[in-house]
Order: sequence, then C-alpha cells, then structure tokens
Amino acid sequence: MIRKWKKPTLYGSGAFKHFLETRSKLIHEKYCPPLTCLNPGMQFFVRTKYEKAPPVQIVKEKLSLSDGGVVAFDRITTDKGCDTFEDYVVLISPGLRESTHSVKALSMAHSLLLKGFPNIFVLNQRGSCSIPMMSKKMSCAFGEWNDTREGIANIESRFPEKKILLVGACLGAMFIIDYLSTEEANRPSIAGAVLHSCNWELKTTALKVESGINYELFIKGLLKDTINRISKYSTEDERKIKDEWFNEKGIDMDYVGQSKSMWDLENRFLAPLIDLPNPEEYYKRVSPIYKCHKVNKPLVVINSRDDFMAPFENFNLPEFNKNPNLTLWSTAAGGHVCFVDKLFPVTSYLDKAVPECARLLCDFVEKEGC
Repeated sequence: MIRKWKKPTLYGSGAFKHFLETRSKLIHEKYCPPLTCLNPGMQFFVRTKYEKAPPVQIVKEKLSLSDGGVVAFDRITTDKGCDTFEDYVVLISPGLRESTHSVKALSMAHSLLLKGFPNIFVLNQRGSCSIPMMSKKMSCAFGEWNDTREGIANIESRFPEKKILLVGACLGAMFIIDYLSTEEANRPSIAGAVLHSCNWELKTTALKVESGINYELFIKGLLKDTINRISKYSTEDERKIKDEWFNEKGIDMDYVGQSKSMWDLENRFLAPLIDLPNPEEYYKRVSPIYKCHKVNKPLVVINSRDDFMAPFENFNLPEFNKNPNLTLWSTAAGGHVCFVDKLFPVTSYLDKAVPECARLLCDFVEKEGC
C-alpha cells in the first residue's frame, strides 16, 4: 500500500512542462496521503465529511447572461492574503456538486489567496446557490461554453489591464477545456489554466463506475443530486420555464426520475436536451479528449491515477506530447477531487499543488511574453 507514496509524474513535451519540472519544488517531493486515506473511497469520505471551511469572506454577486439566465458570480477575499499576483484575476469553475457554498471550492480559493492571488471569482453553475433558472438553458455542461465566455467578458470589462487565470475542478475543468479549444480563447487576456480531477473521456468512465463500491459511494449520490437539481424549482416562473422547455424536447421527467445510472440519465435527459440521439454522441460532444488538441494556452491538469471518476487510462498521453500547451501532473493517489494530505485538521494536497502550478504558470507567461 505504501507504494502510493510517490513523487508526481509530469507528462508533456512543451516549454511549460519543462518550466514546471525545473522550477517546482513540489513536483520533486513525494505525496504521502495518510495511511487511512490510501483508498480513493476513504479519500472521498474523509475530505467530504471532515474538512472545515477556511476563513474567507464571500462577496455575493450575480452575473446576468445574454440568454436571460442568471448565475452566482461570487468574489472570495481574505484578510490574510497578499498581492504578489495583483495583475491576475483567477476565475474558478467548480465541479458539479460544488459552489461557493462548498468547502472544496472555498479551500481552493483560500489557498490561492494565501499565495498572492487577491482577485478571485467563482463562476457557479446555473441553478446553484439558490438562484432559480431564468432561461431555457441549464448548463454549459451540455456541449456549450457560453457561461465561461460571459464570465471572462465580465472580468475583462472590470479589469481591462489584468490577465485571467482559469482554475477548474471536475466538470468545471471540462467547461474550461471546452472554452480553451475555441478560437475565442486565443486572446491576450487569457493566461492559461490550472485544472484538477478532470474526466478526459466520459464513455469509458460511465461504464467503469456504474457498479460496485464506486456506484454506492459516489454515483448513487451524484445521480440523486443531479435529478433533484433538474426537477426542483424555487419559483413559479422557473417551473413554467422548465415544463415548457422539457415538453419541447419530449422529455418525460417521471421517466428521468427513474434513472438508475448516469447512462440512463444521459439517455433520457442530457442527450435529448441538446438534440443528440444517444449518450455516445453526448460523450463525444463534451469529452476533452476530442478537443484538447485545439488548446493554444498553457494548461496543466492535476489528476490522480486512482481517480475512479477520471480513469488514468483515459488520458491520451501521446496527445500531451503532440500539443506543447498540455501538461499532466499525475499522482499515484488522491482519489477524485480529494488528495487528502493531513488529518488533523484535514487538508488537501491540492491546496499546495494548485497554487504552485498557478504561480509558475504566471511566471512562465511573464517570461515568455505570452
């Protein structure tokens, strides 16, 4: 079991990968999760149950979107940070079950604040943070990237002289890759991205995690949360919007509510919602493996080789060598969105690795004049 106490491995062939290799101290240090957290299931249980929220302040804001939707666009601050990277704004895109109300997203923001990034915003997903849906669009998870684009446009208008560093976890990381694979992302204001726990190819993952302990531990709860989020409404207007939209698409919510797997949900809801015939086409639309070759900004992905929601074999390692902008920071342990580092109190290796990569990416951008 102690074989999981290893130094991370870097994959890639570009200048940023070599910059990380020579400038990062952390990449040359072993990540040694506690003995009780060598199993990815225990990683998930310990971090989810026992990690405490860090001392940050949340300045609540809303972002009105061009299609009539509204999302929480909160700014995170602290009294203990510094302003080493004052010329950068960090835009965090959290995972499916995360928001500025969740400990994991706040811990990521807090670690960046302490390492010199004073300007941090969290672009929450539609329907989260108690904000009702206001338009016929649920999320850029469904093959679109408009919300990411509009969050960036808002930051550019408020901070025209600053560069934007994109930071994402899980589904939020997929949103960012989707955006960075477009021509619009090739703009001077975008510095690059630091991502973690990113699912590289959804079909293989869906087949792998739909049974056994991973299903009971993670998928079952994820499925329930997703169906509840789809079904619930907080205002009469939101109910009317959803009913009209789902009727237009021929979606039977009673049938959706009977889904026993993510495959069922994608077949009965996600694929028809964006006019796709089946889950396979949905997976091709959203999986980073099919679009990462288009990324033209420095991007590092921190993933564990035992992440059951993002199997390591899904990573197209030759693609990392072909596209010099891609770097994979791979640890032997860590599970999914966890990477427990210490127990008393519970801390995450990500609180060290994400700021380290963010700091070095900014240094690289300045050095290369990107």
